[in-house]
Amino acid sequence: ANIFEQAADAASKFFEERARQDSLALAKFTEGLEKSRQNFLSDLRGIFDVKGASLDQTLEKLEDALLSADIGATTTDQILDDVKGVAQAQGDYTEQDVTAILRGRMAEALSAGGPSSLTSAEAGPTVILVLGANGMGKTTTIGKLARRLRAETGQKVLLAACDTFRAAAVEQLEEWAARAEVDIVVPDQGIESPAAAAYKACDVALQGDYDVVIVDTSGRLVNNRALTAELDKIRRTLEKKIPGAPHESLLVVDAAVGRNALDQARGWQQDVGVTGLAVTKLDGTARAGFVVSVVQDLGIPVKLVGVGETLDDLRDFEGERFVDALLDVNDADDLRERFARIAAERAAAPATISVPAAPSTISAPAAARPAKKKSKKKKAKKRR
Repeated sequence: ANIFEQAADAASKFFEERARQDSLALAKFTEGLEKSRQNFLSDLRGIFDVKGASLDQTLEKLEDALLSADIGATTTDQILDDVKGVAQAQGDYTEQDVTAILRGRMAEALSAGGPSSLTSAEAGPTVILVLGANGMGKTTTIGKLARRLRAETGQKVLLAACDTFRAAAVEQLEEWAARAEVDIVVPDQGIESPAAAAYKACDVALQGDYDVVIVDTSGRLVNNRALTAELDKIRRTLEKKIPGAPHESLLVVDAAVGRNALDQARGWQQDVGVTGLAVTKLDGTARAGFVVSVVQDLGIPVKLVGVGETLDDLRDFEGERFVDALLDVNDADDLRERFARIAAERAAAPATISVPAAPSTISAPAAARPAKKKSKKKKAKKRR
Protein backbone atom coordinates (compact mmCIF):
# COMPACT_ATOMS: atom_id res chain seq x y z
CA ALA A 1 0.00 0.00 0.00
CA ASN A 2 2.88 2.34 0.80
CA ILE A 3 4.35 1.82 -2.66
CA PHE A 4 1.06 2.77 -4.33
CA GLU A 5 0.64 5.75 -2.04
CA GLN A 6 4.15 6.95 -2.82
CA ALA A 7 3.54 6.56 -6.56
CA ALA A 8 0.25 8.44 -6.33
CA ASP A 9 1.89 11.18 -4.30
CA ALA A 10 4.74 11.48 -6.81
CA ALA A 11 2.29 11.66 -9.71
CA SER A 12 0.24 14.30 -7.91
CA LYS A 13 3.33 16.43 -7.30
CA PHE A 14 4.40 16.04 -10.93
CA PHE A 15 1.06 17.28 -12.26
CA GLU A 16 0.96 20.11 -9.73
CA GLU A 17 4.41 21.25 -10.81
CA ARG A 18 3.44 20.93 -14.47
CA ALA A 19 0.34 23.06 -13.87
CA ARG A 20 2.43 25.64 -12.03
CA GLN A 21 4.93 25.82 -14.88
CA ASP A 22 2.12 26.17 -17.43
CA SER A 23 0.58 28.97 -15.38
CA LEU A 24 3.92 30.79 -15.16
CA ALA A 25 4.47 30.37 -18.90
CA LEU A 26 1.03 31.80 -19.68
CA ALA A 27 1.62 34.74 -17.35
CA LYS A 28 4.98 35.46 -18.97
CA PHE A 29 3.51 35.16 -22.45
CA THR A 30 0.61 37.47 -21.56
CA GLU A 31 3.00 39.99 -20.04
CA GLY A 32 5.16 39.89 -23.16
CA LEU A 33 2.24 40.95 -25.35
CA GLU A 34 1.35 43.94 -23.19
CA LYS A 35 2.20 46.63 -25.76
CA SER A 36 0.33 44.95 -28.60
CA ARG A 37 -2.65 44.15 -26.38
CA GLN A 38 -3.00 47.71 -25.08
CA ASN A 39 -2.92 49.22 -28.56
CA PHE A 40 -5.27 46.69 -30.11
CA LEU A 41 -7.83 46.68 -27.30
CA SER A 42 -7.80 50.47 -27.17
CA ASP A 43 -8.75 50.57 -30.85
CA LEU A 44 -11.46 47.95 -30.36
CA ARG A 45 -12.99 49.72 -27.37
CA GLY A 46 -13.10 52.91 -29.40
CA ILE A 47 -15.34 51.12 -31.88
CA PHE A 48 -17.96 50.08 -29.35
CA ASP A 49 -17.84 53.25 -27.29
CA VAL A 50 -19.59 55.07 -30.13
CA LYS A 51 -23.34 54.85 -29.54
CA GLY A 52 -25.68 54.49 -32.48
CA ALA A 53 -22.89 53.81 -34.99
CA SER A 54 -24.01 52.24 -38.26
CA LEU A 55 -22.67 48.88 -39.41
CA ASP A 56 -20.78 50.70 -42.14
CA GLN A 57 -19.02 52.91 -39.59
CA THR A 58 -18.26 49.95 -37.33
CA LEU A 59 -16.76 47.91 -40.15
CA GLU A 60 -14.58 50.79 -41.27
CA LYS A 61 -13.17 51.33 -37.77
CA LEU A 62 -12.72 47.60 -37.27
CA GLU A 63 -10.83 47.35 -40.54
CA ASP A 64 -8.54 50.20 -39.50
CA ALA A 65 -7.84 48.52 -36.14
CA LEU A 66 -7.03 45.16 -37.75
CA LEU A 67 -4.75 46.55 -40.42
CA SER A 68 -3.02 48.82 -37.90
CA ALA A 69 -2.24 45.73 -35.83
CA ASP A 70 -0.69 44.11 -38.94
CA ILE A 71 -3.28 41.30 -38.92
CA GLY A 72 -3.17 41.23 -42.72
CA ALA A 73 -5.71 41.69 -45.50
CA THR A 74 -6.83 38.06 -45.84
CA THR A 75 -7.84 37.54 -42.21
CA THR A 76 -9.20 41.09 -42.00
CA ASP A 77 -11.56 40.43 -44.92
CA GLN A 78 -12.80 37.21 -43.30
CA ILE A 79 -13.51 38.97 -40.02
CA LEU A 80 -15.36 41.83 -41.67
CA ASP A 81 -17.46 39.43 -43.74
CA ASP A 82 -18.37 37.43 -40.63
CA VAL A 83 -19.44 40.52 -38.68
CA LYS A 84 -21.52 41.70 -41.61
CA GLY A 85 -23.10 38.25 -41.95
CA VAL A 86 -24.05 38.10 -38.28
CA ALA A 87 -25.54 41.59 -38.45
CA GLN A 88 -27.66 40.70 -41.47
CA ALA A 89 -28.77 37.32 -40.10
CA GLN A 90 -29.64 38.47 -36.57
CA GLY A 91 -30.52 42.12 -37.20
CA ASP A 92 -28.09 42.95 -34.40
CA TYR A 93 -24.63 42.06 -33.10
CA THR A 94 -22.76 42.46 -29.84
CA GLU A 95 -19.22 43.13 -28.75
CA GLN A 96 -19.03 39.47 -27.70
CA ASP A 97 -19.97 38.42 -31.24
CA VAL A 98 -17.14 40.51 -32.69
CA THR A 99 -14.65 39.24 -30.09
CA ALA A 100 -15.62 35.64 -30.82
CA ILE A 101 -15.13 36.23 -34.55
CA LEU A 102 -11.77 37.91 -33.97
CA ARG A 103 -10.58 35.07 -31.79
CA GLY A 104 -11.91 32.33 -34.05
CA ARG A 105 -10.57 33.71 -37.32
CA MET A 106 -7.13 34.56 -35.95
CA ALA A 107 -6.83 31.12 -34.34
CA GLU A 108 -7.81 29.51 -37.65
CA ALA A 109 -5.22 31.55 -39.53
CA LEU A 110 -2.49 30.57 -37.09
CA SER A 111 -3.29 26.87 -37.50
CA ALA A 112 -3.06 27.11 -41.30
CA GLY A 113 0.73 26.73 -41.25
CA GLY A 114 0.61 23.25 -39.73
CA PRO A 115 1.89 21.89 -36.40
CA SER A 116 3.78 24.38 -34.24
CA SER A 117 5.81 21.75 -32.39
CA LEU A 118 9.43 21.14 -33.32
CA THR A 119 10.05 18.10 -35.52
CA SER A 120 12.18 15.29 -34.08
CA ALA A 121 14.18 12.67 -35.94
CA GLU A 122 12.83 9.13 -35.80
CA ALA A 123 16.35 7.85 -35.18
CA GLY A 124 19.68 9.49 -34.48
CA PRO A 125 20.20 13.14 -33.67
CA THR A 126 17.63 15.79 -34.58
CA VAL A 127 19.27 18.54 -36.63
CA ILE A 128 17.91 22.09 -36.41
CA LEU A 129 19.27 24.53 -38.99
CA VAL A 130 18.88 28.16 -37.89
CA LEU A 131 18.66 30.94 -40.50
CA GLY A 132 18.23 34.68 -40.45
CA ALA A 133 19.65 38.09 -41.18
CA ASN A 134 22.07 39.83 -38.82
CA GLY A 135 20.43 41.56 -35.87
CA MET A 136 17.33 39.35 -35.74
CA GLY A 137 18.40 37.56 -32.54
CA LYS A 138 19.59 34.34 -34.16
CA THR A 139 22.47 33.53 -31.79
CA THR A 140 20.39 34.40 -28.73
CA THR A 141 17.58 32.14 -29.93
CA ILE A 142 20.00 29.26 -30.42
CA GLY A 143 21.37 29.68 -26.90
CA LYS A 144 17.92 29.84 -25.31
CA LEU A 145 16.66 26.85 -27.30
CA ALA A 146 19.71 24.79 -26.34
CA ARG A 147 19.17 25.59 -22.68
CA ARG A 148 15.47 24.66 -22.87
CA LEU A 149 16.12 21.32 -24.55
CA ARG A 150 18.77 20.41 -22.00
CA ALA A 151 17.05 21.66 -18.85
CA GLU A 152 13.41 20.85 -19.60
CA THR A 153 13.67 17.64 -21.63
CA GLY A 154 17.03 16.30 -20.51
CA GLN A 155 18.36 16.02 -24.06
CA LYS A 156 22.04 16.05 -24.91
CA VAL A 157 22.55 19.12 -27.10
CA LEU A 158 25.42 20.09 -29.40
CA LEU A 159 25.85 23.51 -31.01
CA ALA A 160 27.58 23.76 -34.39
CA ALA A 161 29.31 27.08 -35.14
CA CYS A 162 29.02 27.25 -38.93
CA ASP A 163 29.22 31.03 -39.27
CA THR A 164 32.85 30.90 -40.34
CA PHE A 165 32.80 34.29 -42.05
CA ARG A 166 32.78 36.23 -38.79
CA ALA A 167 35.14 35.37 -35.93
CA ALA A 168 32.95 37.22 -33.43
CA ALA A 169 30.02 34.96 -34.31
CA VAL A 170 31.90 31.87 -33.12
CA GLU A 171 32.89 33.60 -29.88
CA GLN A 172 29.30 34.71 -29.23
CA LEU A 173 28.01 31.19 -29.76
CA GLU A 174 30.68 29.81 -27.41
CA GLU A 175 29.45 32.24 -24.73
CA TRP A 176 25.87 31.05 -25.19
CA ALA A 177 26.97 27.41 -25.08
CA ALA A 178 28.58 28.08 -21.70
CA ARG A 179 25.44 29.83 -20.39
CA ALA A 180 23.19 27.03 -21.62
CA GLU A 181 25.62 24.39 -20.34
CA VAL A 182 25.80 22.50 -23.62
CA ASP A 183 28.66 21.40 -25.86
CA ILE A 184 29.83 23.20 -28.99
CA VAL A 185 31.85 22.35 -32.07
CA VAL A 186 33.89 25.20 -33.58
CA PRO A 187 35.67 25.28 -36.95
CA ASP A 188 39.26 24.03 -37.09
CA GLN A 189 41.94 26.67 -37.34
CA GLY A 190 42.11 28.05 -40.86
CA ILE A 191 38.89 26.41 -42.05
CA GLU A 192 36.55 28.93 -43.66
CA SER A 193 34.07 26.55 -45.26
CA PRO A 194 30.75 26.42 -43.34
CA ALA A 195 30.03 23.02 -44.91
CA ALA A 196 33.30 21.64 -43.50
CA ALA A 197 32.35 22.91 -40.06
CA ALA A 198 28.94 21.23 -40.41
CA TYR A 199 30.62 17.96 -41.47
CA LYS A 200 32.80 18.02 -38.36
CA ALA A 201 29.80 18.74 -36.12
CA CYS A 202 27.89 15.78 -37.57
CA ASP A 203 30.81 13.45 -36.84
CA VAL A 204 30.97 14.65 -33.24
CA ALA A 205 27.19 14.33 -32.83
CA LEU A 206 27.12 10.76 -34.14
CA GLN A 207 30.12 9.62 -32.14
CA GLY A 208 28.93 11.31 -28.95
CA ASP A 209 25.32 10.10 -29.11
CA TYR A 210 23.85 13.59 -29.04
CA ASP A 211 20.08 13.99 -29.20
CA VAL A 212 19.98 17.41 -30.87
CA VAL A 213 22.36 19.40 -33.08
CA ILE A 214 21.62 23.10 -33.53
CA VAL A 215 23.46 24.59 -36.51
CA ASP A 216 24.26 28.30 -36.58
CA THR A 217 24.67 29.91 -40.01
CA SER A 218 25.97 33.21 -41.30
CA GLY A 219 23.65 36.16 -40.87
CA ARG A 220 22.71 37.28 -44.33
CA LEU A 221 20.13 38.96 -46.47
CA VAL A 222 18.21 36.53 -48.60
CA ASN A 223 19.44 38.23 -51.81
CA ASN A 224 23.10 37.47 -50.98
CA ARG A 225 23.61 34.73 -53.57
CA ALA A 226 27.13 33.75 -52.48
CA LEU A 227 26.08 33.08 -48.89
CA THR A 228 22.90 31.36 -50.04
CA ALA A 229 25.04 28.97 -52.11
CA GLU A 230 27.10 28.23 -48.98
CA LEU A 231 23.89 27.49 -47.12
CA ASP A 232 22.89 24.99 -49.79
CA LYS A 233 26.22 23.23 -49.25
CA ILE A 234 25.55 23.04 -45.53
CA ARG A 235 22.14 21.47 -46.15
CA ARG A 236 23.58 18.88 -48.52
CA THR A 237 26.34 18.04 -46.04
CA LEU A 238 23.87 17.59 -43.18
CA GLU A 239 21.63 15.38 -45.31
CA LYS A 240 24.57 13.24 -46.41
CA LYS A 241 25.84 12.68 -42.88
CA ILE A 242 22.50 12.33 -41.06
CA PRO A 243 19.47 10.96 -42.97
CA GLY A 244 16.55 13.38 -43.07
CA ALA A 245 18.60 16.32 -41.85
CA PRO A 246 17.93 19.11 -41.35
CA HIS A 247 14.73 18.09 -39.61
CA GLU A 248 13.89 21.74 -38.94
CA SER A 249 14.93 24.90 -40.79
CA LEU A 250 14.00 27.75 -38.49
CA LEU A 251 13.98 31.33 -39.74
CA VAL A 252 14.53 33.87 -36.96
CA VAL A 253 12.69 37.17 -37.43
CA ASP A 254 12.52 40.23 -35.20
CA ALA A 255 8.95 41.17 -34.26
CA ALA A 256 9.91 44.84 -34.54
CA VAL A 257 10.01 44.60 -38.34
CA GLY A 258 6.29 43.77 -38.39
CA ARG A 259 4.78 43.06 -41.80
CA ASN A 260 8.22 43.43 -43.41
CA ALA A 261 8.93 40.00 -41.94
CA LEU A 262 6.51 38.64 -44.54
CA ASP A 263 8.77 39.68 -47.40
CA GLN A 264 11.83 38.31 -45.61
CA ALA A 265 10.15 34.97 -44.93
CA ARG A 266 8.86 34.67 -48.49
CA GLY A 267 12.37 35.13 -49.91
CA TRP A 268 13.94 32.61 -47.54
CA GLN A 269 11.16 30.11 -48.19
CA GLN A 270 11.65 30.26 -51.94
CA ASP A 271 15.45 30.13 -51.93
CA VAL A 272 16.46 27.83 -49.08
CA GLY A 273 13.29 26.36 -47.59
CA VAL A 274 11.82 27.20 -44.18
CA THR A 275 9.86 24.81 -41.95
CA GLY A 276 9.07 27.23 -39.15
CA LEU A 277 9.58 30.69 -37.68
CA ALA A 278 11.15 31.79 -34.41
CA VAL A 279 9.85 35.28 -33.58
CA THR A 280 12.09 37.30 -31.27
CA LYS A 281 11.44 40.43 -29.18
CA LEU A 282 7.68 39.96 -29.25
CA ASP A 283 7.53 41.86 -25.98
CA GLY A 284 9.00 44.97 -27.62
CA THR A 285 6.48 45.49 -30.42
CA ALA A 286 3.01 47.01 -30.45
CA ARG A 287 2.07 45.18 -33.68
CA ALA A 288 2.32 41.51 -32.81
CA GLY A 289 -0.59 40.81 -35.15
CA PHE A 290 1.88 40.43 -38.02
CA VAL A 291 2.35 36.85 -36.81
CA VAL A 292 -1.16 36.09 -38.08
CA SER A 293 -0.51 37.50 -41.55
CA VAL A 294 2.83 35.69 -42.00
CA VAL A 295 1.32 32.30 -41.15
CA GLN A 296 -1.85 32.95 -43.18
CA ASP A 297 -0.06 34.18 -46.31
CA LEU A 298 2.92 31.79 -46.38
CA GLY A 299 1.64 28.67 -44.65
CA ILE A 300 4.72 28.59 -42.38
CA PRO A 301 4.01 27.89 -38.70
CA VAL A 302 5.48 29.92 -35.87
CA LYS A 303 7.27 27.46 -33.59
CA LEU A 304 9.07 29.60 -31.04
CA VAL A 305 8.61 33.09 -29.61
CA GLY A 306 10.88 35.25 -27.51
CA VAL A 307 9.09 37.41 -24.93
CA GLY A 308 11.97 38.71 -22.82
CA GLU A 309 15.70 38.86 -22.21
CA THR A 310 16.32 35.96 -19.79
CA LEU A 311 17.26 32.38 -20.65
CA ASP A 312 13.72 31.20 -19.86
CA ASP A 313 11.97 33.66 -22.15
CA LEU A 314 11.90 31.50 -25.28
CA ARG A 315 8.55 29.73 -25.38
CA ASP A 316 6.74 27.25 -27.62
CA PHE A 317 4.19 29.03 -29.76
CA GLU A 318 0.53 28.14 -29.23
CA GLY A 319 -1.89 29.87 -31.57
CA GLU A 320 -4.94 30.01 -29.28
CA ARG A 321 -2.84 31.09 -26.30
CA PHE A 322 -1.34 33.88 -28.41
CA VAL A 323 -4.77 35.13 -29.51
CA ASP A 324 -6.19 34.93 -25.98
CA ALA A 325 -3.25 36.96 -24.66
CA LEU A 326 -3.64 39.52 -27.44
CA LEU A 327 -7.38 39.92 -26.83
CA ASP A 328 -7.14 39.58 -23.03
CA VAL A 329 -9.60 36.68 -23.10
CA ASN A 330 -10.71 35.16 -19.80
CA ASP A 331 -13.47 32.78 -20.95
CA ALA A 332 -12.11 31.11 -24.07
CA ASP A 333 -14.69 28.30 -23.97
CA ASP A 334 -17.62 30.70 -24.31
CA LEU A 335 -16.00 32.52 -27.24
CA ARG A 336 -15.08 29.24 -28.89
CA GLU A 337 -18.66 28.00 -28.69
CA ARG A 338 -20.02 31.33 -29.90
CA PHE A 339 -17.72 31.33 -32.92
CA ALA A 340 -18.61 27.72 -33.75
CA ARG A 341 -22.28 28.69 -33.76
CA ILE A 342 -21.64 31.77 -35.90
CA ALA A 343 -19.53 29.77 -38.36
CA ALA A 344 -22.21 27.08 -38.63
CA GLU A 345 -24.93 29.65 -39.24
CA ARG A 346 -22.79 31.41 -41.84
CA ALA A 347 -22.12 28.12 -43.63
CA ALA A 348 -25.82 27.25 -43.69
CA ALA A 349 -26.98 30.73 -44.73
CA PRO A 350 -28.17 31.26 -48.34
CA ALA A 351 -25.82 32.98 -50.74
CA THR A 352 -28.11 35.99 -50.88
CA ILE A 353 -26.98 36.99 -47.41
CA SER A 354 -24.17 39.02 -48.98
CA VAL A 355 -26.54 41.25 -50.97
CA PRO A 356 -26.17 44.81 -49.57
CA ALA A 357 -29.09 46.19 -47.60
CA ALA A 358 -30.00 49.69 -46.44
CA PRO A 359 -27.66 51.32 -43.89
CA SER A 360 -28.72 51.05 -40.26
CA THR A 361 -27.51 51.75 -36.76
CA ILE A 362 -25.50 49.39 -34.57
CA SER A 363 -28.70 48.03 -33.00
CA ALA A 364 -30.05 46.89 -36.37
CA PRO A 365 -26.99 46.86 -38.67
CA ALA A 366 -26.92 46.24 -42.39
CA ALA A 367 -24.30 45.85 -45.09
CA ALA A 368 -21.41 48.19 -45.81
CA ARG A 369 -21.48 50.84 -48.52
CA PRO A 370 -20.53 49.49 -51.98
CA ALA A 371 -17.62 51.96 -52.03
CA LYS A 372 -16.21 50.24 -48.94
CA LYS A 373 -14.75 47.43 -51.00
CA LYS A 374 -12.57 49.86 -52.92
CA SER A 375 -11.39 51.50 -49.70
CA LYS A 376 -10.53 48.16 -48.20
CA LYS A 377 -8.40 47.07 -51.14
CA LYS A 378 -6.61 50.37 -51.09
CA LYS A 379 -5.75 50.05 -47.40
CA ALA A 380 -4.72 46.44 -47.75
CA LYS A 381 -2.51 47.24 -50.72
CA LYS A 382 -0.92 50.10 -48.86
CA ARG A 383 0.13 47.82 -46.02
CA ARG A 384 1.44 44.90 -48.08
